[in-house]
Formats: sequence, C-alpha cells, structure tokens
Amino acid sequence: MRKILVLIIEDDPACRELVKAAMLEAGRVVHVAKTLAEGAKELETARPDLIVLDRGLPDGDGVKFCLTLRKDSRYRTIPILMLTGKGEVEDRVLGLRFGADDYLAKPFDIEELMARADGLVRRGSPELAGCGDRLECGALSMDLKARQVQAGGENVQLSRMEYELLRVLLERTNIPVTRDFLLEAVWKTSSNSASHKVVDVTVMNLRKKLGALGDRIASVRGLGYKLIAPGH
Repeated sequence: MRKILVLIIEDDPACRELVKAAMLEAGRVVHVAKTLAEGAKELETARPDLIVLDRGLPDGDGVKFCLTLRKDSRYRTIPILMLTGKGEVEDRVLGLRFGADDYLAKPFDIEELMARADGLVRRGSPELAGCGDRLECGALSMDLKARQVQAGGENVQLSRMEYELLRVLLERTNIPVTRDFLLEAVWKTSSNSASHKVVDVTVMNLRKKLGALGDRIASVRGLGYKLIAPGH
C-alpha cells in the first residue's frame, strides 16, 4: 500500500515545520510550499491525498486558491484543510463556502489537526487512511466497516443518505457544514432551492432516529448544520 501524500502550503516557518513533523511522524509523505505559486507547481507533479492550506499567503488568499482548485476537474476532489489566523465565524463560513473541507484557526492543537486530517483522508481515500474504523461523538458512534450506527449503545437503522449525511457531520464535529457541501458530498448533486429541502428533510428524519442525541445536530442559520460534541 502506498503512503499518504500531504501537500502543506504555509509561509510561516514554525507552523509549517510543526505540521510537517507531525505528518512525517505519522508515516505520511510530505511536500511543502511557501506560496500559492509553489503550491500550484507541486500540484503539477504529484496529486496529494490532502492539502493543508494557509489562508493568508504572500502571493494571495488561500480561499481564492481553494475555489480555483474546486473548479478544476483534476483537483476538485482533493480534501483541503484550511488554516488561518482568523477564528471568527464569518471567516470559517467563507472558507467552507469556497470549498474547504475543514477549517482550523491558529493557534491550534497539533493532535486536533492530525485527527481532522485523518478524517478528511479517510473520506477521500478510505483504502489509504489507516486511521481506524470508527467515528465517535460522545454516545454517538459509527462503525465504518459494518456501516452500523449506535446512539446511546443502541443500534440505529438509517437509510443510505441518512448514514452518509451523519458520516459527513461526524468527520467535522463542531464545524458548520453548508447545505451545498452536503448536497455534493452525499447526493453528488449541485444546489437549488428544492434540493436544500431534501437536505433539511433528511436531517429531520435523522434527528428522530437518533432520539435524544438527535438534538446534537444543530442548525446553523443561513448556512446548514453542525454536529455538536459533548461539552461544547
């Protein structure tokens, strides 16, 4: 089995080396770039399994670069974890709307970054991830091999779309996920007013099936949903 390739695009030396060291320790192959231009060149020679992308770079905004990748058929499916010094909700929402799969504000805990990175790789390339077969959020758990969900220790029978929607939320615990992103990730379709209703109805049904734990799927006004971990 080949090793996971991670491209880090980050101009801050300390942050870049911290992420690089953690990835290498986890057995990843790491390419680094200090600018968007360098990152684009790296993408021409190798297709990474994950991009760790800083938002503020010397030659441009990582959000715009992210949007460019999402419009290119060669790169649109590569998971992107965006790093930023801005932690405001508006900035997180902007990054997610422009195609980032996850968003982490500096300063961050390196273990949290690695956990989020593993979740993105598992979603993008399950055969490569090697990062466990379960997703958990408190008393809510998902066995990825058996495709079984438990809520409070009880098995829950979900439809395929309910299962995939819950998987996306579990991989991004405490992170707002847009309806547009859910449509693309779960239904493999683009957005319109009618399809947004499909997302809302599926969330409603999922909440009911999860019982008391369904309340952990919170609505994010004007955006979508997020799964809230215990204690948050």
